Parts: sequence; C-alpha cells; structure tokens
Amino acid sequence: MCFRIGYPQSIRRLVQTTALGVLSGIMVTLPVRSADKLYFDYGVLGRQVSVSSLETFATDGTIDDELAPYLNQISPENRQEFQRILSTPLVALNDGIPEQIADPFVLSQWLYSPIGELVLATAGQLIQTEGRQNGQQAIRAAMVLAAADPAGLSLINVLRFYPTNGIRLDLPQILALSEAIETNIETTDSLVQATIQQSVAVAATEPRLDYQALPMLADVPRFDVVKQSLLLEDRDRNRTYPTDLYLPADLSAVSGPLPVMVFSHGYGDTRTNPESVAAARSLAANGFVVAVPEHIGSNTAYQDDLALGLSRESFDVMEFINRPLDIRFLLDTLEEKNKTDFQGRLQLDRVGLAGYSFGGYTVLATAGATIDVALLEEQCDLEADFVPDNVNIALLIQCRLLELKAAPQILQQLTDGSLADDRIASVFALSPLSNLFGEKGMGNIQMPVVIVGGAYDIATPIVQEQLAAFQRLTTAEKYFYLAENLSHTSALTRAVLDLAYPRSGIVDSFNASEQWLFNLMVTLLIAHAQVALMGDETYNPYLTAAYVESVSVDPTRLHLLRSLPPCLSERRCAEN
Repeated sequence: MCFRIGYPQSIRRLVQTTALGVLSGIMVTLPVRSADKLYFDYGVLGRQVSVSSLETFATDGTIDDELAPYLNQISPENRQEFQRILSTPLVALNDGIPEQIADPFVLSQWLYSPIGELVLATAGQLIQTEGRQNGQQAIRAAMVLAAADPAGLSLINVLRFYPTNGIRLDLPQILALSEAIETNIETTDSLVQATIQQSVAVAATEPRLDYQALPMLADVPRFDVVKQSLLLEDRDRNRTYPTDLYLPADLSAVSGPLPVMVFSHGYGDTRTNPESVAAARSLAANGFVVAVPEHIGSNTAYQDDLALGLSRESFDVMEFINRPLDIRFLLDTLEEKNKTDFQGRLQLDRVGLAGYSFGGYTVLATAGATIDVALLEEQCDLEADFVPDNVNIALLIQCRLLELKAAPQILQQLTDGSLADDRIASVFALSPLSNLFGEKGMGNIQMPVVIVGGAYDIATPIVQEQLAAFQRLTTAEKYFYLAENLSHTSALTRAVLDLAYPRSGIVDSFNASEQWLFNLMVTLLIAHAQVALMGDETYNPYLTAAYVESVSVDPTRLHLLRSLPPCLSERRCAEN
C-alpha cells in the first residue's frame, strides 16, 4: 500500500535532530575556506574586488578605496539597499522566501534533490570557481555552511564560505540572462496591455446587460453539501490514495443527471487545501458531484519526506504519468459506485476537470495533450545560451520528465496520447505547467478549455506557459483569463507587489480584494461547467469579456481573450 499517513511529530523531530547532529559534525571537520576575491570576467577583460571590502561595506556601510569607483556611481538610496541585500539573511529579505531555507539540513536536502541539482548547475554556469569550473558544488557548500552559521544565509555569508580562493562571475552569460529576463518582462507588459485593450473593446460590443446584478455563483448555494471520503486502491499500479467527494446532501432535490467535476491539486499541495475545499463545496452547492484526489507522489507529505531526509526528491518523476492515471482510476471507481450509490445519475460521459499549477498539467494531459520531448530537450539544455524561452522557473519541474527517457515504454505514454480519457468534456486550468506540450501536444485537445494566468506569476510565467498554451489550442471553445498583478500564490503575490510597488498600499488592497477574486474564479468555473457539461446556455453571460470587465476589482482585475491580438501572435506588441 503506497499511501502513507503523516509521521508523528515526535518521530519527525527525532529524525531531524539526529540528521542535523550528523550534518553539524561533518561541517566541523571540513576545512572551511573563504573566498578572497570576486572576479568579474568579460572575455579577456575583467575586474576584481576583494571579499573583505564587501564584508566591511556590508557590516557598517564603509566604502574603501577599492569599492569607491563602483559604489560612488550609484545613489545613496541604492547603496543602502545594496548593503541591506548583502547583509540580511534571505528569509528576512522578503516574505515570499520560505523560512525552511534557513534550516541547513532542509536546505541541504533540497540542494541535493534533482530540482536543486538543476538550479545549482544553472547557477554554476554564472558563478564559477577560481579555475573557471562550474560552481555547482562550491555554491552548495557555501550555502549550507552559511545557513549553519549564526549570522545566517545572507549573500555576504555565502561569499565568506565559498570554498575556493576566488569566485568568478561570467558577465557575458549574466548579461545574456539579464537581457532574456528583460525581454520576458517587456513581452509580459505587452501582453497585459494588449489583453486589456482587446478585452475592453470586445466587452463594448457584447449585449448591454446589468452584469453586476448577476449573482456571484460561489456565494449562492442551492443545496446543502456533504463530504464522503474514499480510499482508492489501484492494484495495477500498486497505488493507494485517498479521494474526497463533495455532493449535494439531498440528491433527490437535484433534477436530471448529476454533473461531475474533478479537482487536481498542485505540486507540493494537498486535496485538503482550504481553497480547494471551499471551491469544491461551492460547486457541490450548485448541484455538482466534485471529486478531489490526493496525488501521493507530489503532495505536501512527499515534500515533508524530503525535508526529513526520508526522500531525495521533492516529487516522484512518475507523477507525470500517475496523476492522469489517478483521475482515470477515480472515474472508473465512480462508474462502479454509480451503479450502487447514485442510481446511475452520475454524468460520467461528460466530466469536467479543474487543476492548478501541476494540477493544470494533469488536467491538460488527461484531456489529450501530449508531450513534445524535442522541445523540452532544447529548453532544458544546460549548455544552451540564455534566451527568453528557457528562462522559466517552471522548467525546473518540467525538465525532470526527461529522466523518463531511460524507460522508453513509459515515456511513450506521454507522447502517444494514451493518457487521454474520452470521458473528459471540459478543462479549467489555473496557472498550468503547459510549455512541455508544445504546439502539436496542445492541438490534440478538442473540447472547451479555460486557461487562467497571473501577470506577475514568477513560478509559471504567463508568456511561456499560459499564453503559449492558449495560442497552441485549436479548439474553437477556448478562453484565456489574465489577472493583473497576480502571481502564482497569494504569498508570492504579496511579495512581488511589495517589491514592485513599495509603500504604495497595494498589498493592503490585494488583501481586501483577495476573497472577491477567489469567489469570481469559482463563479467562472461553475458557469463554464454548466455550459460545457450541461449545455445550460443561461450561464452564457458569465462567459463574456463584458462580465469580467464589469465585476473585477483592483488590483487584480480580470480580462478575457477568446483569440490573441494580432500583435501578440506576431510578437510585435512592444513595438507599438
């Protein structure tokens, strides 16, 4: 049985304390060096700065003769900010940085995981050893030692513990990365502006209704809701996982067939996430039967094992296949229960899927999208130059799929469409991982698809992920909702807004409107499902640009595209 309950806190503490003791003992015996020089390499040209000068500046703001030519060129405010960034532990720099990074054991576990290795290998191209070798191992050692030091994991402490006499920064690659990031920012800004303009223009042509008078479906329960818990045992895959069902308490009060919606949670998340539960209950209160499975190879508990030293991965690479198969087996189970528990009323020939992040990948794959391995190989090539298409944090997860090349028969399931389930009739994907499907893969989906993205999403960037996926869809029924100022999670949104608009009060504005945005998203999910699954066209007014333009509120206003503006499809918006 694969499903594992959580470890008691006493056992967790014992495992972690023992591991930290071993780690501390190892680090005490290590010959700790400190980098003396920071080299800025630019071809045959270069400059160097002593780490001791940076340490003095970080400690008390003193600018010696070595630093003066550089720091005297910037404003006092920027010098003060640079000092803060050098000397402040990372977890104190921004609320969006997880506190676990300050724990040397947890940090070490993550840095040795496949995703951590990929991050380090990429960073090591830019931050090299004195002998111009990839700095991957040196960076890892410096970060873990800095985290174990009383001064904490700050940038200056990482420099102190860098285990070679010199640190080389490859400026051409750093500049290439900077240019790629700048291009992504400009393209995203162009996308936002073009989307707003087209959404507003389309809204002006749509029927003149009092859209604000339409009930917020998430707030208008029609039925009381009950929860049922299932434990599904798929013996073919030796996989046992829990699933929660949310459904109207009195099924006889619901006329006609019972529409079914399946929710797929994100990477490192769980089916009991309060937002998932609230959304599932809202749909059930509107007459749906909602199933929320636990994806046991990529959930919170799996990541906890990594932090405890019980696993070396933050997720099982087989999740690319197991997640869609979790949904298939769940639907098979519901077909059996339909005969005994639901009197055949479950509408299982037209099922809706909703997924967030990795769950967005899951629902798109289950709907028929296939993987473009060649595209993924190109974007995951560590030796390739930095270009906008491969400056994408979401690739940290997607590139792991290439590990399955060692098992061609398994990989084939991702490329030949065998993961598709013909019972699926609509998809609602929020901030999905979707770049790995490529043009052909997304073109395989032939049903109504809704894609939602946040303009400030730094985890699954909207241009490379959601915009590209929407552009590649060939189905006539496709919807692209863009949310201004929104990032991947609420915590990341607050962190990004605080950086982008310091002292503006925009974070307070987001906090005040966050529940409204959630209710609007759930309302759209309900309306799209009613139209796509039940053919109830009375919900069509909700599916318009005029609706979201009328009811959205700052700072995360929603806008709707049914097709890309010409300038976006031709990548020339920034020129206009």
